[in-house]
Amino acid sequence: MIRVQGDVYLLTTIKRVTKELGLENNINYEGEELDRYQPFFGRVLVKFHKNFSTTVVGAAQIINQMVVSQLLPDVYTNQGFPGYDSVCLSYSELKSALERYKSEWIAALSNQKAVYLIRDKCNGKVYVGSATSQKGMLLNRWKSYIANGHGGNKSLKNLVMTRGFDYVKKYFQYSILENYNARVDDSLILKRETWWKNTFDSRNPKFGYNDN
Repeated sequence: MIRVQGDVYLLTTIKRVTKELGLENNINYEGEELDRYQPFFGRVLVKFHKNFSTTVVGAAQIINQMVVSQLLPDVYTNQGFPGYDSVCLSYSELKSALERYKSEWIAALSNQKAVYLIRDKCNGKVYVGSATSQKGMLLNRWKSYIANGHGGNKSLKNLVMTRGFDYVKKYFQYSILENYNARVDDSLILKRETWWKNTFDSRNPKFGYNDN
């Protein structure tokens, strides 16, 4: 296993010991990977508090202290945060960034105000939103979209009700138009949100999903 963050580890392989090598090699065994567990490699996140310095320890000594916290739908990747002006993510990519212990993404979004864009790749419509202190900053705002697909917006709620959450998961794309640090007054972010709504004409049902 490899450490992902804190006490969370990622299962990378399971092997049967085939030969003892001795400590002088720094690796004290050879192993044969067990094929039947291969579908879980890179997908299982385990919580375990490591309180010893050795790199190798018998499974019987610690197995009861390990708790499987999550089985990921696909192999874990820990891509770093690319910068605010380079964020353009599908629903699945955003979900992965926010839920798979990607510390760089969490740190970058947690104390950030922003004006952001959601684009429906199926019909080209857009939704312009803002993340302010009242709305829980960008991290919490985007978490709400991952949770239900609409984040509380009336038009997006109607879309989820009529087309289903799977429509959002398949076609929605998320990007950042402007970002601001936490000290910037919310009123500026809201003014910039309005400017972008006018620019995209996103209140027009023909072009967007904004309802105010």
